[in-house]
Amino acid sequence: MLKKYLPLTANLISQTLLGFAYLFIRMGMAVIDQDAVKFLAFRFVIAFVLLTLMLLIPGGPRIRRPGRAMILLVACGLFNPLISQVAKTASTTYVATSLISLFNSMIPVVMIGFSVLLNREYPTRRQTLFVVISVCGMLMASIAEWTGDLLTPWGLFLVLTYVITISLSRVLVRRATGSFSSYEITYFQTMLGAIGFAGLSLGRHTLSGAPLAQFFAGLARPDFAIALIYTSAGTCVIAFLLMNYASAHLPFAVYSSTCTWSTVVGILSGVFLLHESFTALQIAGTVVIFIGILGINFSYDKGDHRFGKQQAAPSRKRQR
Repeated sequence: MLKKYLPLTANLISQTLLGFAYLFIRMGMAVIDQDAVKFLAFRFVIAFVLLTLMLLIPGGPRIRRPGRAMILLVACGLFNPLISQVAKTASTTYVATSLISLFNSMIPVVMIGFSVLLNREYPTRRQTLFVVISVCGMLMASIAEWTGDLLTPWGLFLVLTYVITISLSRVLVRRATGSFSSYEITYFQTMLGAIGFAGLSLGRHTLSGAPLAQFFAGLARPDFAIALIYTSAGTCVIAFLLMNYASAHLPFAVYSSTCTWSTVVGILSGVFLLHESFTALQIAGTVVIFIGILGINFSYDKGDHRFGKQQAAPSRKRQR
């Protein structure tokens, strides 16, 4: 029983951490004049340092030589965080937040589609039903926030780029779990994010002619430090480790569906902590998401769902 629900619990914890992250991102961005790339640079550099320090712990995690599978790790890091986070950040300039949420509600479906195409993992009918229920809940909650804003072609390109790259990354991470530990995957993703965002942010700062000390000025602010600690240690390290672990041990349909829990946490945190409005449609959407997650919790067996195991089982049956 514990073995069955441990990865499920891990993903729900990771999605809870990610759901609360919006509050701290908003707090940190306010300090540095909404410079998203700079904030991402600090987040991923700190997270990479923390993950590297974990290597020094006796009996702690270790990094093996990736060998030929290195390209898979690079692809995971390229799609997320590099391309996906840049597209997500840029889309906020051209697309209303309500519309972004509307498109994000389709991520579980896109994830399953890519999983079928790339990993040959097929959800059961019951799993498909509860995934659809969860997505419908996300659509209801997102539509409640939509204010009728129009979508420009460039905005559509950016938001679709985010949806596709984040979905592809999660599917490729699932494949990578067949060769690497969740720590190794998280380490390489974070390393690429740290190098990419730090290089881009420092490059822009240098070209602006501003003194280097000004780049680090925000670190003296307590609210900025708190935001960085949560979003680096809490999300980039703990949440990513738990999420990659869950991806390795859950059926992919179950994993993708429970990723919608962050939406519920984000809505509720905004209502209770920021005193944002909570409409009847949002309440209904939240309840529907919860029903979908609760239902899918009971829609899979206790078998070994690590990548490669479920593909091997059918072949053994055919040999019999």
